[in-house]
Amino acid sequence: MGWLRLAGRAPLLAFLLAAGLFTVVVVFPAMGRDARERVVARWSRLLLGACGVRLREHPAEGAESLAVRRDGHMLLANHVSWLDVFLVMAIAPAHFVAKAEIARWPVLGTLVSRVGTLFIERGKRHAVHRLNRRIVQALHEGRRVAVFPEGTTSDGSRLLPFHGNLVEAALHARAPVIPVGLRYLDSDHRPTDAAVFIGSMAFVTSLYRVLTAPSIVAEVHPLPPAEGETRQRIAEQSRRAIGARLGLPLDDAVPEAVRRARRPGSGG
Repeated sequence: MGWLRLAGRAPLLAFLLAAGLFTVVVVFPAMGRDARERVVARWSRLLLGACGVRLREHPAEGAESLAVRRDGHMLLANHVSWLDVFLVMAIAPAHFVAKAEIARWPVLGTLVSRVGTLFIERGKRHAVHRLNRRIVQALHEGRRVAVFPEGTTSDGSRLLPFHGNLVEAALHARAPVIPVGLRYLDSDHRPTDAAVFIGSMAFVTSLYRVLTAPSIVAEVHPLPPAEGETRQRIAEQSRRAIGARLGLPLDDAVPEAVRRARRPGSGG
């Protein structure tokens, strides 16, 4: 059955990637911001469908759909999979912060670059300061910026420490910070690792696992804005809110990959 699912999904995914590449390169330059966002949201929903992923948004009490808020704000989300970006984009297109290596990925690198992804060179001393200035500008322009504060993916069974470096931009811009919980379930609503993209796993391996999975239900849980006077407080409040919402334990061990990336001059 896995091969049958692959045979049905892969051609549709390839078509969507080709169509998306044509759109961002040829069509986007002639479109306004609102029109581009509508196209991105629609295309992201189609991509999720082609991958066999069903999207469900469940705002917590006191929160609202990600699509409702129109002023400049920052989203802080836990990070499990490369699919995470498209979950958010399908509801509320945002400028995601991503490692610079992604810009060099075939096809997907071009796609995410052309929709406004903000790239950061890991391990470079002044990279965060330069990026924060760009985020402040985007927030002042009324745009939505999304950050994965864990700095790496997890297996979805726990929350790694949230780092607040990029939250500083939201404080400077006086923009709301919205925690967002993401998780993946099977058709029986039990946790599944089919979408996990972690450690040394190759992207092709992860893509194969997604395309051959029976069914993946992806949940997006917007939470009320986090509050605090410092970036650390906002980051930690967001982490605890997401953990409580998803029923995930907090793992305070910092992965070695993240530790290497923080070292000045490291290319990790």
